[in-house]
Amino acid sequence: LCGNNNGDHHDDSLMPDGNRAQDAVELGQSWKVAAESHHCWDGCNGPCATCPGDKRAKYKVETSCGLLTHELGPFKRCHATVNPEVYLQNCIYTLCVNDGLHFLLCQALKAYADHCQEEGVTISDWRTVARCPFSCPENSNYTSCGPSCPPTCNAVAASSCEASACVETCRCHEGFVFDANECIPRDKCGCVFEGRLHRLGEEFWGDGACTKRCACDATSRRAVCRLAGCRAEEECRVEDGIQGCYPKSYGTCTAVGATHYETFDGGRFIFQGTCVYQLTGLCDKSRGLVDFQVLVQNGRWDGQLLASIALVKVKVYGKTIVISQEHPGKIMVNDQLVNLPYLGKDGKISIYRGGREAVVETDFGLTVTYDWQSQVTVSAPSTYASALCGLCGNYNGNAGDDMTMQNGQVTSNPDAFGRSWKATDIPGCVELSVVECPAMAAALRRQEVAQLGCGIIPRVDGPFRACYARVDPLKYYQSCVHDFCLFPDRGDAICPVIARYAAACQAAGGNGGFWPVIALLLTNLLLWVADVSCPANSHYEVCSQDCRQTCSSLYARLKCSERCKEGCVCDEGFVASGAECVPMSRCGCLHQGFYYKAEETFFPTKQEKCQCQVGGAVACQKTSCPEGGEGKVVDGVFQCPPATLKACVATGDRSYISFDGMAFNISGACSYTLTKTCAGDNVRPFVVKIQKDARQRRKVSGIQALTVEVYGLTLTLTRGKRGDVMVDSISHHLPAILSEGRVQVHQHGLGVLLQTDFGLVVRYDLLHHVMVTVPPSYQGHLCGLCGNYNGQRNDDLLLPSGQQAPTAKVFGSAWKTPDASCSDDCSKDDCPVCTEEKVVVLQKPGYCGILTLPKGPFGSCHQLIDPAPYVHACLHDLCLAAGDTHVLCQSIQSYATACQDAGVVIQAWRQPSFCPLNCPAKSNYSLCTNVCAASCASRRDASSCPKSCVEGCRCDEGHLFDGHRCVPADECGCFVDGRYYK
Repeated sequence: LCGNNNGDHHDDSLMPDGNRAQDAVELGQSWKVAAESHHCWDGCNGPCATCPGDKRAKYKVETSCGLLTHELGPFKRCHATVNPEVYLQNCIYTLCVNDGLHFLLCQALKAYADHCQEEGVTISDWRTVARCPFSCPENSNYTSCGPSCPPTCNAVAASSCEASACVETCRCHEGFVFDANECIPRDKCGCVFEGRLHRLGEEFWGDGACTKRCACDATSRRAVCRLAGCRAEEECRVEDGIQGCYPKSYGTCTAVGATHYETFDGGRFIFQGTCVYQLTGLCDKSRGLVDFQVLVQNGRWDGQLLASIALVKVKVYGKTIVISQEHPGKIMVNDQLVNLPYLGKDGKISIYRGGREAVVETDFGLTVTYDWQSQVTVSAPSTYASALCGLCGNYNGNAGDDMTMQNGQVTSNPDAFGRSWKATDIPGCVELSVVECPAMAAALRRQEVAQLGCGIIPRVDGPFRACYARVDPLKYYQSCVHDFCLFPDRGDAICPVIARYAAACQAAGGNGGFWPVIALLLTNLLLWVADVSCPANSHYEVCSQDCRQTCSSLYARLKCSERCKEGCVCDEGFVASGAECVPMSRCGCLHQGFYYKAEETFFPTKQEKCQCQVGGAVACQKTSCPEGGEGKVVDGVFQCPPATLKACVATGDRSYISFDGMAFNISGACSYTLTKTCAGDNVRPFVVKIQKDARQRRKVSGIQALTVEVYGLTLTLTRGKRGDVMVDSISHHLPAILSEGRVQVHQHGLGVLLQTDFGLVVRYDLLHHVMVTVPPSYQGHLCGLCGNYNGQRNDDLLLPSGQQAPTAKVFGSAWKTPDASCSDDCSKDDCPVCTEEKVVVLQKPGYCGILTLPKGPFGSCHQLIDPAPYVHACLHDLCLAAGDTHVLCQSIQSYATACQDAGVVIQAWRQPSFCPLNCPAKSNYSLCTNVCAASCASRRDASSCPKSCVEGCRCDEGHLFDGHRCVPADECGCFVDGRYYK
């Protein structure tokens, strides 16, 4: 391709046969190295992009590619030596067809700068002018003109380096030398073996046949070798430039649908427990294999029968990777929520998106995939044969002993087998027996004649007919019918099994496939079009190569699927950025192995806050908490340790906690003055009232309405009425900015937050929980059910007259508001006494006891907020409601809200099988979210939003909350004079 170097450029387009190529494509084809890559093309893979005149003019300006030829620019001294015209044209075309991506502008300018320096021309600082920062590793600094042969750990090789003109580089600090792309102390350099440098402690093969294993000794800094070899299940070869012992074959285990397991050895069973179970993991630790564990948890459909895997957890190399339905399109790595792809710094773990699945790959051959819905596969190398255990079996080639329980005994009972591999007993999880379908025979007959549904799998003239010789359809068909039988009214229940068979066929067909892609496309048209939802600027394809262009591929070589898979593919002109498809100009950044979207804020450490800037650069600054406290990051939101706040709480059926911490019970179901200013002219007056529900048999009395009187306004929030507030009897959509900003009402998590400019904050969950906080200036100036806020608990039950109330009942009755008649107490029929036996049961971790577990999800909150009053409220309410799980979840939610409102970082307590939170369309549950900051109103001004995060529903990417639902940004309404209009 570089021509013949004969001084005549007219004959440079010669092919190997000596003939002149007609065009560049033919020239390139003629010099292509055969079988170098499966994923390449000679042309533009479609019509070649063009660059119209107006776009050429856009990128020819001096602030873009035109900087190359600017007569007074940083490259002016080089123009006479190196003609910049060809670099200019290349730069313009590159930016033109890549939507002006700034990262590519920097590359184009660097190409010319390097050529100039190679010719010995000194150029001025162009990086500052062009906004192209140069990143250097730790213990080094940037220099525009440094040595081309810097000191390295491999001094022998460095001595043979032929120094040229100075180059743009990073120069290691004094006493440090380069080791790969790092600057390390000279005394930390490793060993040189046969001309190659190896780090201290590194193991490597000392010959090409894998018979000599060497290690770089840290003491002598010399290579020490011993005789070694590959295992029987391995062979010596080179993969991705790394010599090693690689497995000869792989075994696959799957879990799909409701919930069908197929082991490595082909055994099949159904198990539907909702606890956390070991799918597979290393049990024979004596063979020197890398340890790993794969855990799964099943979820529920409609709170009844089980249907799918809800969470997959992979533990390997000291990292915990979680893929769950809770965060579609993303993953958690060591509790940090990240976009895909993820590239481990040491290259041992790669996680990327393959079609509709997240793919976790390790350097020793383990692959785990999960589609965030219902399908899990584990592929393990043959080196792990007979060394694994769990629901996937032992991988010994014998399906007869696959149901080996953790105690070593073999069973034929799937329930006993599944229960034996329980890894974690989470609150509320159950271990159901296999659901038998009484109408199985009828379901089989119905599906046999069905043109769609399960019948499409074995149909002799169907789209899968070419697959039958490779993948037996019978077991997939039977699993499909089983799920149809369990869920006859849910058409989508059978889709996972059919999709799994399609994927198995695609895998068996190799890279190119052995059957017409149109057959799978037919399956797509009949079954999936209505169910597959692709993000904006993308479309569904049944057989797409996942090695398509992504934003991440601009910065590093990425792992990708070798075969085609079904999934969403970005439209022409867009590239994948995490789970979105964006113009290339909106690509994000790759930082320390993590990919971040453009303008995304993240926290690499607890002391550093960074933002990915458009163009690929990352800007970081130090972050800290008051008084030297250490913050935490939850779901990408940085939180400082909580400040000590005094709060008054009304929660559940009858429980109250005063500002001074006095806990008491009032069983009345009336309207009450919760708190108000009673004394002192130097504080802003206000009144907070609550209206309790009328109590019915076996029903918990919640809070029907909350009223706040302040600044001459009367604001009323009503139970269950999300997104609106009544202001002087007129309904306002939230957020409401009133009295020139002195009073603000925002949606916050699952409830509403009202705040004033003088520090009054009222939180209401729109169910049964209200929390009021006031600044210290109100000490001794308040009265009502919340007490007088004077730091003394023994005088909190004061009547309006100032006298001490003899009982809590009398105290409550005294603070009733003059409204309709109501009951001050409840009868034994309405409020039965909870027996001691029931209390013992309800105090267990699966019920109210979850609040007090020292290492449970709320353990971090115990020192700041005493859980005891919340536990008592939970026991009373749950007993009153005869164990209603909705009441249990509301009680736990109350304590969770109190903790998060105080700034405490709690752990995840909701599970797919325990208090799941159903979020509306285009949103997903988050333990730590700020609804206001991601709302339509925040586009105008987000500065007034609450600064804390609480659990709630977070809108999907590209959507904002309009007060009731998540809508595309262009469907947001208007914000006029403090009011939001849809």
